Amino acid sequence: MSIASPSPRALEIQPVTNDTFAPFGWIIAAGESGRAANNGTAQRHDVHAHPAADVRPGSSFVTSIFEARRQPPTSTITMLERHVNSIQLIMPLNGSGHIVIVSQTRKDGMPDLSTLAAFSFSAAQGMVYRRGLWHHPIMATGSDARFLVQSWQNGTEADCEVLAIAPCRLSAVDET
Repeated sequence: MSIASPSPRALEIQPVTNDTFAPFGWIIAAGESGRAANNGTAQRHDVHAHPAADVRPGSSFVTSIFEARRQPPTSTITMLERHVNSIQLIMPLNGSGHIVIVSQTRKDGMPDLSTLAAFSFSAAQGMVYRRGLWHHPIMATGSDARFLVQSWQNGTEADCEVLAIAPCRLSAVDET
């Protein structure tokens, strides 16, 4: 399946904040809040309490490690994906940062490309995507990186819906 936009466009990569990312999900980062755990030898950072799990037959909570190759921050994207039955947690395990590209969903289930946004995340920040959120696959920047990924899956094509879009070129924010 594919969706076209009127013409190829540039998408400016913005620094991420809790407020700018809120329509798409939640930022995960240690140090923002926490409490003592393990008899005071650790700091616990709760991410978010999520509602009911995927109830499709055969669904299970899957934890994966993705090894992402470095991509230039001026890449052109031509596809989005979503996990309509699950939230998805993505947390870097190493690397030097990553770009997160997201789009809200229209009432007909297609991505609302007018909300397409690109955010720069540090190597210490991850995210939880809202259920059914359209997003681009992991884009490691600076260096190859490993990511912990968690979502509910039942092993069918419904776990990950992929959609071709008109080319969209990423561009860095001009901070001059």
